[in-house]
Amino acid sequence: MGKVDSIYFEGYDLWFHSSDHEPPHFHCAKTSEWEIKVFFLDCNQSNGLAYEIKWGRDPKGKVKRILNELVVKNRVGLLKEWEEKVIADE
Repeated sequence: MGKVDSIYFEGYDLWFHSSDHEPPHFHCAKTSEWEIKVFFLDCNQSNGLAYEIKWGRDPKGKVKRILNELVVKNRVGLLKEWEEKVIADE
């Protein structure tokens, strides 16, 4: 498992599973409340955060908005990290 370094979201854990699968994504969790998979190549300003709930409840709108802004702004870095931390382990 590799920590996401391209973005930081205080109070939330963000990581890649080193042996994960396509499409490119990272995991985001609020401890003991929920975990989602964020499909960062599909996130944009028009449609918002592209994600799937792994377990727990749906994150609040404000959390999704902030996370989407971070993802859109740092998409290149996230893809580079995906290639280094996930694809390299295949």
